[in-house]
Amino acid sequence: MEALRPDGSQVFRASWRSGVVWTALLTALLAVGLGWVAWDIGANGKGGLLGVLSLFFLGVAWLVLRPLFSTVPVLSVGPQGVGGFLLQGHTVPWSEISDVQHATVQGQPIVTLVLHPGAPSLARTRSLLRLGQHRNITLGPLRKADREPALAALMQAFRRYAGAQSLAAARALMDAAVTETEFHERLHARTPSTWALYAVMAVNVGVWLLNLLNGLSAMQPSSAELFAWGANSTTAVVRDGEWWRLLTATVLHAGVMHLALNMYALWDAGRQVCRWFGNGQFLLIYLGAALAGSALSLHFSAQQAVSVGASGAVFGVLGALMAGVYQHRERVPKAMATRLLTSQGLFVVFMLAQGFTRSGIDNAAHVGGLVVGVLIAWLLVELVDERASFTQRFGHQVLAVAVTALGVGGLVWSAQPGVDHRELFGNQAMLREVLPPLQAAEKALQQDAQARKEGRLPHDRFLDALEQRHIPAVRGVLQTMDRVHPVQALPLLDDLRNRNVYLLEMMELELGMARGSVDPAQARPRLAELSKLLTAVDQRLKDRSAKAPD
Repeated sequence: MEALRPDGSQVFRASWRSGVVWTALLTALLAVGLGWVAWDIGANGKGGLLGVLSLFFLGVAWLVLRPLFSTVPVLSVGPQGVGGFLLQGHTVPWSEISDVQHATVQGQPIVTLVLHPGAPSLARTRSLLRLGQHRNITLGPLRKADREPALAALMQAFRRYAGAQSLAAARALMDAAVTETEFHERLHARTPSTWALYAVMAVNVGVWLLNLLNGLSAMQPSSAELFAWGANSTTAVVRDGEWWRLLTATVLHAGVMHLALNMYALWDAGRQVCRWFGNGQFLLIYLGAALAGSALSLHFSAQQAVSVGASGAVFGVLGALMAGVYQHRERVPKAMATRLLTSQGLFVVFMLAQGFTRSGIDNAAHVGGLVVGVLIAWLLVELVDERASFTQRFGHQVLAVAVTALGVGGLVWSAQPGVDHRELFGNQAMLREVLPPLQAAEKALQQDAQARKEGRLPHDRFLDALEQRHIPAVRGVLQTMDRVHPVQALPLLDDLRNRNVYLLEMMELELGMARGSVDPAQARPRLAELSKLLTAVDQRLKDRSAKAPD
């Protein structure tokens, strides 16, 4: 805060030591990093989205940092009226202000000037945060130590200069602010540290770092890699009994942006839920919603694609916060209850709508987490209810666990297997190593067989080619298959191996008959049998290829 101006006004300027400035600087660094990655991969045509995100984050950072480079203060209060950076340096006279309101949105204090209808300042000011007759001034760029003096100076001036009617509104505003502050202090006293939130965030970030150390892509790991780490898959859970995937899938993420968005959404709501319900009950809500989201996904997204992410748990936390506020709306300061229900409700509706209109989003996990988060919160006893005994709280916790377990178990029990991702990814991994030598061996054999048929390759030279090149090549393919074949049998790979076994035996019999080492009378029935087996396996491979998912 600067010294008083000659006209008696007080001025509050942006500071590099404010938390919002440091957040903006980190956002700018993130934007630079994304821009560098976009530039690095731009030649492949995949950097466009990252480039757009980089520009977006740079724009956000610049909007936050602009007050630091402006001569206009964040807030000025004096006998003439109220001014500020977001009012573009214009001073709104007290005669045009009917009310002054104060709120905290996403941790940032915001002052709202309510102007009289038809006030000249309605036309002169073009605030980015304006809405109808309201003009908003965020105090975020101020140092934390300057925010309360700034608000106090504004309220004192409002009481002094805005008239009796405005004085009553100011007194009511201050009373509401005091009530909300006292409410927050009581919750903070019950839960001084939100360690449970820090723990789940640390687990999510830690698993992502382990993914990086093990070679997974930071931006877009493959589905096969995520499946190997424990992604959700209906067939793996239902048929193979890998229930643990319901939980491990919720700490895996499809890239750094996926992780960052989930952790950002969890941060603000998670702190409030920890204080409302306590750390232990927060973990119950988080884990219950996470498991329920994964379980409902078994009937939808996880049927075809592997599913990962903490978004089901995040939606559960958001739902629990809204349920807790609604249940105890009579005990919660009215402005706070309205603000939380409105802001969190709109965010949930927006995210669900986006999930229903865009592909690649596991909205079933969102819905499952949200519903169970609300249900668990409704069953638990919040710390706001100070009359409840330990026995009552414990009984409600047991009930919430039982209901969640029954719901998750029922969803898993009723799910039907979908795409076999273990077979699919196993096939893909083995085919990447086996197909090149297999295709080369088949192509060489077909070329020599066609040359013999057309008379370009003498029969004795064809037999030499079988003995010296084609039979050793097929044997090498079989050795490669045996080396990379997974422990669990995979039908496609078994068929490919059998096809090469049949082909190898046919070539050895043909060569043996030509060299006189095999009796034709014994070999011909076996050749006919092998021909039928080869035709059957070729048909199975053809059918399997036609049914393979995109």
